[in-house]
Order: sequence, then structure tokens, then C-alpha cells
Amino acid sequence: MNIDSIKLHLQNFFTNNPTVLIGSGLSLGEGIPGMKTLGEHLNTTIPKLVSGNLIREWGIISSKLNNGMGLEDAMAFLKDESELIPLIIQHTADLILKHENTVICSVINGEKNLAFTSLLNHLTFNQNELIIITPNYDRLIEIACEIAGLEISTGFINSYHCINNPEVELDKFKIAHSIKTTRGKSTVQIRTKKHVKIFKPHGSLDWFKADDKIIRTSFQNKHERLIITPGTSKFRAGYQQPFDWHREKANHYIKRAKSLLIIGYGFNDEQLEVHLKSKIREKIPVLLMTYELTSNAQKICDDNPSITYVIAEGNNSIVCIDGIKYKIEKNIWSLNEFVKEVLK
Repeated sequence: MNIDSIKLHLQNFFTNNPTVLIGSGLSLGEGIPGMKTLGEHLNTTIPKLVSGNLIREWGIISSKLNNGMGLEDAMAFLKDESELIPLIIQHTADLILKHENTVICSVINGEKNLAFTSLLNHLTFNQNELIIITPNYDRLIEIACEIAGLEISTGFINSYHCINNPEVELDKFKIAHSIKTTRGKSTVQIRTKKHVKIFKPHGSLDWFKADDKIIRTSFQNKHERLIITPGTSKFRAGYQQPFDWHREKANHYIKRAKSLLIIGYGFNDEQLEVHLKSKIREKIPVLLMTYELTSNAQKICDDNPSITYVIAEGNNSIVCIDGIKYKIEKNIWSLNEFVKEVLK
């Protein structure tokens, strides 16, 4: 397959109105810490904050991390209802917030462009509703969409003190306008503004449980932050919403997807994997773009050669189509380069 045929194959994914799944690789490329850095941060921070039984409990996790185990697998050794969970959530959020603030300030100050922003026009040119599913806590996707001029839906109403009310929120995308028929009568038509629905089954840095309400706010407050940190999904009892709603909607859109665009995702999320793998086995068009394949992603690609993937190889890229690998002398695994070299 020559380079023009490869580019045409990749371009065709963007005419199929793909459902988009975005993992931590996208944020990592923009400067948000990944799992390795987060594990190191927690392993340095947590022991300074605990004593007694908790230091012994963390010691088990620490030894796993020090021996090369991944953060999510190491966290599986937490005890039921562990008192370490609030500390893990707090210091995970603190680390990501610090770096997120740096990235977003650079974007707002005009010093940096988010790579995903450049891709959005190519995802929305032929549809009014784009579906994005992400386990990421940060808000880089939301910022990228708004900079691209797209309104977003995350399940909350209002702007500063936002209440979780996903059904009412969708009304903001409906526009009623009056038109005259050929007989001179007026009738009302409803059209939908171009928008992006973002589903975050692991929560977001701006979600909080305030007494009996679930709110979204960017302001500092005393309330419990609602994120599910790596390996702690089994400890969610007491606040199933909004996680369950976002997970159910994510799975709903995965099941009805006609094609999938997967960016920076390692296939390490048990909450989405069942429906995602099932959909992939239907051999719908799937494009995976990532710096490198995790072991899980490699196995899924090997088992499903219908997946097209684009990964890095030094300063070049590997594009795999129908199980056949092609070397491209451009780093088109990077979104900016992909848009420049493939889509423009």
C-alpha cells in the first residue's frame, strides 16, 4: 500500500462519525503526569502522612510499586474500606491540578495550542453531536472543545455552581425558530446546535459531593472530590452517581457506535472493556492512535487485525492496516502532525 492509499484509509475514519475514546496518553502529551509519575508521587507523599497500621498497609503497596508493578495493580492490595483512599484521592488530585493549571494557563495566554483542538473540526464537519468518552480527570478535553468553538455537555447545569441534571442540560442545545410555509403560515422548527457530549466515568477534578447534592465547580471548597483513582473502583459505595450515569451512557454510545477513534488509551479500564471489546469484535472501523501500545492494547490489536493503529517508532510512525505494518517517515502518531500530514 503506497503513502497516498494509507492516507486515504486514515482519512476515511473521519467520515464515519466516530465515537471518540480518549485515554491518559493525550493528557500526558500535553504535560499532565501519567500513571508512572503519579505512582512515584504517591509513594513519596503517602508515607509521610500516615502511621501505625496505615504505614504498614501502604508498605505493601510501596513494595509492589518499587518492584515495578503498575499503580492500578498495586492499588488492588488496599484493604476494604481503607482509610488510605481519601489521601490517595486528595494527592492524586493535587498533583494533576498543579500540572493542569500550568497547561491551561499557557493555552489561555496564547503560549500553547492543545493538539486535540486541531482535530475537532475534522470530527464535527458532518455531524452536530460528537461523543467523547474519557477516564481522564483533567479538563483539557473540555478546554480544547470550547477553544474550537464547540459547546459541551457534561451533565451539569449553570456555570459556576453547577448542579448535576443531565437531562435538563441537553435543552441548551435546542434552538427553536419560526419559518413560514408556502401557504404563508408560520411553523416552529427545532434544530440542534453543534455540540460535544463528554462522558467521564472516573469523575472529574471539578466534581464534588456537597451534602446530598452533586455539584461541579472550579472553585476551591471543603467538599468531597468525586474521582475514582487507579485501582479504587471497588470502594465507590456511598456515591454511585454521577459515576454510574456516565458509565452507563459511555457504554450505551460504545454499543451503538458505527466506528471508533481511540486516542492515547491503553485498554486498562474494566468498566468499559466489556462493551468496547465486544464492539471491536464486530469489526467496525477502529482507529487507535497512541505513542506506544500497552501490553493489553497489543493483545487486542493482535486478536483483532481489523483495528488500524498508528504508533511512534523513533521520529517515524508505524501504521498497521489489516495486520500489515507500514513505516511512515513522519511522526503522524502525534495529533498535530496527523492533522497536518493526513487530514489537510
